[in-house]
Amino acid sequence: MRHRFTALTAVVVVAVVLYVSSCCPKFSLFSAASQPRCRFADQLAVFASSAPGRKGLGWTVSSPRLPPPSASGVRATDPVTVFYIWCGVRQRPFEFRNYLSVRSAMRTLRPDNVWFYYESEPALDEGLYNTWWLELIDELPFFHRRSLRDVVGDGLPTNACDGTGRPSVDFVYALVTSRGGTFVDESTLVLARPSNGGITVAVDDRNASDVALLRLMRADRGTPCMALFSQNGRLRWSPTAVRVVHCPSDSELAHSNSTPCVRVTQPLYPKDIWTMSGDVGRLLRREFYGRPEVVRLSPSYERLAPNIGHVVWLGGGEMDFLFFLCVQSLLHVAKVDMVYIHGDRPPIGTYWDLLLSTRQKVQLVLRENAGQVSYAVYIFT
Repeated sequence: MRHRFTALTAVVVVAVVLYVSSCCPKFSLFSAASQPRCRFADQLAVFASSAPGRKGLGWTVSSPRLPPPSASGVRATDPVTVFYIWCGVRQRPFEFRNYLSVRSAMRTLRPDNVWFYYESEPALDEGLYNTWWLELIDELPFFHRRSLRDVVGDGLPTNACDGTGRPSVDFVYALVTSRGGTFVDESTLVLARPSNGGITVAVDDRNASDVALLRLMRADRGTPCMALFSQNGRLRWSPTAVRVVHCPSDSELAHSNSTPCVRVTQPLYPKDIWTMSGDVGRLLRREFYGRPEVVRLSPSYERLAPNIGHVVWLGGGEMDFLFFLCVQSLLHVAKVDMVYIHGDRPPIGTYWDLLLSTRQKVQLVLRENAGQVSYAVYIFT
């Protein structure tokens, strides 16, 4: 009886193990050892290349699977967080289009925090024009800057970038799914909120199978990577929902309401969007000026500059002919209401006496201890 009981117990244990392994492959030690590490870049390439088409909003690869409820029975909502990854060992300027990308993410996603990870922090250009990086730091108190050296490891891939301006897809996936939120490419404008549940990925339409051209990714915290598993002798994908969407360039955009994002391919300056036509112009003006209408320069008579002229004369001495002509041009050519002469001593000489005797609209303003002129403003209206 003892041997029969031992044999029966062994058969039951083996049956239970085989049943659990067939129903739940992730608990199988043999399958875990035999399957290669799941790389999101490889899975995304398959999804993007096997998609039924590139037009429209996108396509859902599989049915969505919502995250399980917490122990209390209440489903926890991931924080609204936006991630940027600035790749490039050499410092490069943070341009106007990069600034518009962050502004669009702020307006559309309304995040609690924006995390900006960089290989080398953005720098001013040689002309000292692109100050958008400093403006973001001043404008957004929840704009956090951090070096990639401080975040690699701890479950994240060591290779965060595949080149200048090209973050690693596997690093982006690991970062977003470990914390929950949305990754936005440095030159991509967010036009609509990505769908909830599973993973939403926006790829460049030039070559959708090239996963290096990742433009946007949203995922809930803890969303598993897709993996192959065997079911009835056939290989199938895990049931994680993956929504792949088309993110056109500014030159490809036809209808702004048919895409959740658009990427700006060329460097921009504010003057370039003043009169830009089409959906792209309206989108860029909305992000920067708050309204999509064409910016037209027109005079405003609500606040006019005083119609006066200012002249600086230090050290006193005789008013020469050129000085006299300067004052006369302000009075009779610019037709100012008054000319103020600033100095530590009054002018002298024939031309100064002529101005005083003819009661010209000239007034002397004495400046005590005037040693130098920092700037002078001449206003003509």
